[in-house]
Amino acid sequence: MRLKNFKNKLIFSLTGISLSFGQIEFDVNWTPYVTYYLSMVDINTGESSMPIFMAELSREEGAPDQVDVDIEFEIIIDSDALDVNNETLVKVETLQPLQLTDPIFISNMDLNMSTTALYDVSGNRLDLNLDISEQMDMTDAEQMMSAIVQTGQLPNGIYTFRVTATAANGEQISREDILNISNPTLLQLISPGGILADTIINEIYTSYPVFQWESDPCNYIDPNSGESGCEYFVRVAEFRSDEHSSVDQAIESVTRLPLDQSLGFQQIGYGFTTFQYPTDGGDLEPGKVYVWQIRKDLVTTSGTEEILSDIMAFKVKDFTSTDDNNGSEDISPELMLLRTIIGDDLANRMFGMGGQVSGMIPNGNITLNGENIDMSVVQSLVSTGIPFEDEDGNQSYRPMEVISVEVIE
Repeated sequence: MRLKNFKNKLIFSLTGISLSFGQIEFDVNWTPYVTYYLSMVDINTGESSMPIFMAELSREEGAPDQVDVDIEFEIIIDSDALDVNNETLVKVETLQPLQLTDPIFISNMDLNMSTTALYDVSGNRLDLNLDISEQMDMTDAEQMMSAIVQTGQLPNGIYTFRVTATAANGEQISREDILNISNPTLLQLISPGGILADTIINEIYTSYPVFQWESDPCNYIDPNSGESGCEYFVRVAEFRSDEHSSVDQAIESVTRLPLDQSLGFQQIGYGFTTFQYPTDGGDLEPGKVYVWQIRKDLVTTSGTEEILSDIMAFKVKDFTSTDDNNGSEDISPELMLLRTIIGDDLANRMFGMGGQVSGMIPNGNITLNGENIDMSVVQSLVSTGIPFEDEDGNQSYRPMEVISVEVIE
């Protein structure tokens, strides 16, 4: 009898429990850009010229045959430079819910005043009635307007792109992309070289130089490769004084890199600020002057924007010159690299007339900690330094230091 009463009480305690199940699924993919132009969104109509997000909206399994869903898209700005603190640039939302039966695909380009309907994957029409529920008063944002008028770009700051789907039962799914937007226009060459008039003091001792430049970072991840940063390209050409009147004319002529003249520039990759001249590039010959330039590609909402650096000139040192050779006639890449490491003065004393290794030439065998390495490895160490980790585990580089020089015959 007691057991029976216990069971009755247990059943009674479960009566009235109600479970609420989700009714919608909302999958959103964001399109990455480096620079955002204001023209991508008309804050008066909500019209967008470039995809910012692509989304699929569908009913959850077990949901009613029709689910009413409201959509909202908002852009929020936080910029200290503009004295704007988490203000809404524009918010677009439905006045009447979409009557969802089959999955539909939605983009920010659909959410504007001129779009009156969407179509699901089965071809069913869904009436779309939108309104601009909130927008920034541009008359109160003179500083922002001034910055926009000058460049057409959204000024630097933190921007939040948020899209929200809300079902009739109160279920709400928000997806957002928070971006620290900066317009990375800095692109400055560092080495090798300088202005054309200074090529005598801008000589290098290798036919495989490491090009270095400075650039501000790009908040971009390539959706195909997963690599981050802006994409960089390089071109190198010979300056011929009898053919070229300027470095601009030389860089537009036949290039040593790339060898394929139809390319214009040699691809380097994403996020790099150094590049080792490749062994399969056109030969850089001693005694000749070369010019080089870097191109940075920015993926923007108005397409790919190309930024070109200035042009630098350098000369590959010719050790066969009567004034410089001091008895040494070897101009091999190995000797040029050795000169870079130990310095021109020490190299001249060692390889010059009466020097310890006068008449000898490097045999090309290079070892590091007992292991044979390629010459490009040494060139990389010379240009970037030797990697090491600090106390916090951060990797840094320190320059190579010549402690002693040993000659082995």
